[in-house]
Amino acid sequence: MNRKEFIQTGSLGVAALFFLGSSSLFGNTPHPGNQNRENKTIILQKDTVIIGSGYGGSVAALRLCEKNIPVTLLEMGLNWEKSGEKFSTMINPGHSAAWLKSKTIAPFFNLFSLEKFTGALDRLDFEHIKIWLGRGVGGGSLVNGGMAVTPKKEYFREIFPTLDTEKFYSTYFPLANKELKTNVASEEFLEDCDFYKFTRVGEEEAKKAGFKTVCVPNVYDFKYMEKEYKNEVPRSALAGEVIYGNNHGKNSLDKTYLKKASDTGNLEILDLHQVNYITQNPDKTYSLDVSVINTKGEEIQHKIINTKKLILSAGTMGSNELLLKSNAKTQFPIDENVGKEWGNNGNFMTGRNWVKAFSGGTGFQQSTIPVGGIDHWEDEKKPFFVEIAPLPMGMNVATSLYLMVNKLKKFGDVKYDLKTDKLQLNWNESHTEHMKDNAKYFLRTMNKANGGTRSHLLFDNGFGADVCYHPLGGIVLGKATDNFGRLNGHENFYVVDGSLIPGTIGVNPFITITALAEYCMEEILEKDFS
Repeated sequence: MNRKEFIQTGSLGVAALFFLGSSSLFGNTPHPGNQNRENKTIILQKDTVIIGSGYGGSVAALRLCEKNIPVTLLEMGLNWEKSGEKFSTMINPGHSAAWLKSKTIAPFFNLFSLEKFTGALDRLDFEHIKIWLGRGVGGGSLVNGGMAVTPKKEYFREIFPTLDTEKFYSTYFPLANKELKTNVASEEFLEDCDFYKFTRVGEEEAKKAGFKTVCVPNVYDFKYMEKEYKNEVPRSALAGEVIYGNNHGKNSLDKTYLKKASDTGNLEILDLHQVNYITQNPDKTYSLDVSVINTKGEEIQHKIINTKKLILSAGTMGSNELLLKSNAKTQFPIDENVGKEWGNNGNFMTGRNWVKAFSGGTGFQQSTIPVGGIDHWEDEKKPFFVEIAPLPMGMNVATSLYLMVNKLKKFGDVKYDLKTDKLQLNWNESHTEHMKDNAKYFLRTMNKANGGTRSHLLFDNGFGADVCYHPLGGIVLGKATDNFGRLNGHENFYVVDGSLIPGTIGVNPFITITALAEYCMEEILEKDFS
């Protein structure tokens, strides 16, 4: 009997016991393909399973739980709220700083050694691009800057021509912003707060160069931040916390969607549960091969979890990898479009220096939560959106840091190599060439108006073409799935995360991912869970 037959036969045989009321079973059979595994395999039956606790998975969990549907959510990272662990600051990295790495993995200045731990920030390294991901209950919401940006309506219509754009802007985007607790900092606070001098400098210089500036909403609670500034509450954004997690102030998913779902009593969250691959059974149910790990990344238990309904929300990279890997290992059937139309959302990092004596610098202290942006999207020749990013080094630097979001002119694609057991990404300089041209134009215009030079010490000579915070695509809505996230060729299998977006959305994407998830789950609940 081969591995696939073993999983299918064993899973189906044991499943009958659970329908009769049993809740767990310990078997003596070693893990398929690994006869030396000492741990016994636990086989479980769950009606509805969600893989991943990011934006899509959290929306799915809440909407199902509200309908009194029991949900089991599997998260490979740590449940930070219940662990007792604290998130660390950028200048004093600790356990949360990296996922099972011995050194920090921030975009620059990685001078710190670490004890290997299942940290909140991970980085996937490919030949021409590095992709940063969040790990833990709450996914990317734990480590992002919280910029809650709704995309331009016309660009959304261009990316999703088959969707009802007007309904998204009247219903799903407002709902996403409400549930995520999006808010805007007051102009008086930003003007008075020493920690936002970098934003004021960035906006003044942008205006002088002829660019339009905008105040960007965020999920960080700015009322809390105002109290931080007055030292009335523990500091977080004003204490250098962000990419390794925020201990206070930030409305990450564990405090919004997932908290509301947990409060229903219908949500079971299993953290440190890493799904290795998926098998489709002859009766069209699904079996998940799961490693339960400790905080050192070591497997301490092995599980086979059988389920009737499966929602894949492991994030763009995780969902692509699971489908492609499962196809390679267990012949799990996938559509030919899986892995196609992948993109970096036009991410391109850059920065510039100037004479500090002339400008006064950007301040010794900087908030880690960005609030300012440059909107150059309407330019037909060089459209882009720029986040005026913080550089919280504890020094009064004469440097401005920028995250650019550009249009995508050329898609990449994702594959899985069974021989190396690794994900492969077709992505190179040709995909980012026009983004670099936009960055050169932006810096040249800024420096001509304000003085200064490209920041050669940041990234590769001032250009971060290999930096990606917003991977998108690979399981595109309406192509690899139907128009509501149902995976082609399957029953009761759904994809609800950033992989539904074809490579680009023009701004930080989590508001769009949340709105898409709300849209998909509305249909799925009505038609498939009635």
